[in-house]
Amino acid sequence: MITRTLLALLISGLLTACCSSGTTVVLVPDAGGKVGQVELTTENGTTKLSKANESAQASKAKQAPGAPILLSDSKIHDMFADTLAKEPASPEHYRFYFETGSADLLADANAELARAKTAIQARKSCDLSVIGHADRVGDNEMNRGISMKRAGMVAKSLIDIGIAKECMDIRYYGENDPAIPTADNVAESRNRRVEIEIR
Repeated sequence: MITRTLLALLISGLLTACCSSGTTVVLVPDAGGKVGQVELTTENGTTKLSKANESAQASKAKQAPGAPILLSDSKIHDMFADTLAKEPASPEHYRFYFETGSADLLADANAELARAKTAIQARKSCDLSVIGHADRVGDNEMNRGISMKRAGMVAKSLIDIGIAKECMDIRYYGENDPAIPTADNVAESRNRRVEIEIR
């Protein structure tokens, strides 16, 4: 969502630099269809965009921006084809799950590792994060330790199949970033995970 909102701002900046007719901003949804918000502000007013494909134009700094209008996908493509072609691909995510208190990969991990390797190679990526997590069973210090071991285990497995360690950002959050929020000391298998994000 942030990437696409920044894309809208980037589009605006490019048009400001190359067009005498003012600034045009288009709010484009992310790959999941979500949008954030952006405001186009001049000396005499602000127009807020909060819906997918909404657009506004400011002709002059001393005039209020125009009201939002909805643009079709084809119109946006026609207007900004060059910029959209340069947009980076959305990150891909792969997940590995663990038994309580364990940093050992489960039996299905090899298939997920193979899929991740294929994605890394297809994207020619040297920009990935390996992020360890834990559920809320035990105290947070213990869970930070186990999440670190889990991230390290997945990173080692990636290295073993030919992914360069220098391409990895290895992090761990313990119980602090749950996929499924729970009360303390609740075992939740979906929180005992390592996520790989490939950019």
